[in-house]
Amino acid sequence: MTRPRRWPLWTGAAAVALFALDRITKFWVTNALSPGQELWPSWPVHILYTENSGAAFSILPEADWLFLAVALGVVLAIVWKWRMLALQPAWVQLGVGLLLGGAIANALDRVSQGFVVDFIQIPHWPVFNVADSGITIGVVLLVVRITLAGRASA
Repeated sequence: MTRPRRWPLWTGAAAVALFALDRITKFWVTNALSPGQELWPSWPVHILYTENSGAAFSILPEADWLFLAVALGVVLAIVWKWRMLALQPAWVQLGVGLLLGGAIANALDRVSQGFVVDFIQIPHWPVFNVADSGITIGVVLLVVRITLAGRASA
């Protein structure tokens, strides 16, 4: 019988990787473009540098404190359950890591700049960033996990 890991490998790896990729892409965009400037505008997926002071889709632009509080709550909840994550499947750990890395990356933007740098534009969708993508994928994976757990106990 093997002992479970003491810490969730995939959670830490995913959080660090997503955070690093988010920081690198935001650094590139902010140093290569001016706000409102686009790259490859005729492509279906293109770059449009925006500064978002609200939540997703720029809602509630005056509530930065709320989004910082939510990010802090997410980080604290993950840290609180950290050792229990080691007992979860790798894909659940990955989802939590993406959520953690994305929450920290966007919170860092809010604290350091007062806005979040968004730059990925696809047709018929608001502009977003790498951290937003990680948060979204992480939440979807957690919803799947919760749904599967609910079916198993029913």
